[in-house]
Amino acid sequence: MKLKHIFREYFSYTASEKKGLLVLVTLLLILYLLPFVLKRTETSGSIINQKKQKQIDSLISSIENSEINRNTKDGFQNLFLFDPNKVSEDELRSLGFTSFQTNNLIKFRSKGGQFKEKRDLLKIYGVKQSDLDQLSDYILLSPGTTPEKREKSIGKKKLNLYDFDPNLISLKEWEDLGVENRIGIRIKKYLAAGGSFKRASDLGKIYGFDSVKMAELVPYVKILEGKYKDKDLSQGKLLIPLNGSDTTQLKQLPGIGSKLSSRIVKYRELLGGFVSKDQILEVYGISSEEYIRISAMLFIDSTFIRKLELNSFDAERLKKHPYIDYRTSKDIVRFRDRNGVFNSIDQLQSHKIVPDSIYLKLLPYLELE
Repeated sequence: MKLKHIFREYFSYTASEKKGLLVLVTLLLILYLLPFVLKRTETSGSIINQKKQKQIDSLISSIENSEINRNTKDGFQNLFLFDPNKVSEDELRSLGFTSFQTNNLIKFRSKGGQFKEKRDLLKIYGVKQSDLDQLSDYILLSPGTTPEKREKSIGKKKLNLYDFDPNLISLKEWEDLGVENRIGIRIKKYLAAGGSFKRASDLGKIYGFDSVKMAELVPYVKILEGKYKDKDLSQGKLLIPLNGSDTTQLKQLPGIGSKLSSRIVKYRELLGGFVSKDQILEVYGISSEEYIRISAMLFIDSTFIRKLELNSFDAERLKKHPYIDYRTSKDIVRFRDRNGVFNSIDQLQSHKIVPDSIYLKLLPYLELE
């Protein structure tokens, strides 16, 4: 009884004391938990702020990258030949110029500015060296815009070129064609030693023959093959004219059946005629071994060559030729539209409209009118 009495004495509370004790415990509990609640709220807010910051950083980065990409090479994707002195505002945008660059270029021209060389494009505020590096091959300045070019044109001797057989013409005739005297002498020595020209490209056998002059003369080379033909016929050999033959005649060649003879005729029609026997190798299905076997039985009858009219044929007609692709045909027509007709065939090379390797192959097939 005594223990029960002691417990009641120390642990019995009045109603008001119980309320006060409850309030005290509640306040202590709040004070204990408050730091944990505040820390959690602070951490949660920090995570939200970090997410927002990442989104902002990502947006800024994408805007900067977009601006950079407009000034890199990837910005110029639809490239074509253009003259910065004549190109329109729409064409500049089509090429990939930014609005800022386009407006500055148009303003430059409206104030009397001119582009006399490719590097002048750097005068346009907003155009960088990297832009010029990518555009350089497509910049087409009108010929004769600089004094230097005009002086060269005045000082250049005009030649009256004509068809010739390099096996037969004299030293004086070589000079008339614009070939240096020392090269003409080498040609005569080459022929005197038993050499001969069987195709136009054989001019390259002469050491020191200027490649530009050779390209100029190739369309006029006409090899008179009659002497070779008569010699072989007298010895009873089979000879077939490569341009004047039909599939029946071609099938007389060893290893040439109906399919190959038909392919030769079709390819000949696309070319406009063969100017060299080794063009047979371009016909699908004819190997080097077959060419060696039949080469001696063929001769070129160059009177059957059909020319491409450079100043009048449209892109559809030009691209049908095996040596001219779709893009080149478009560039040829675009050059005529912007600069007028071609004054000389070598403008294809000087303005880089056609690669040098293709230019030499095309020369025998081209004419201005």
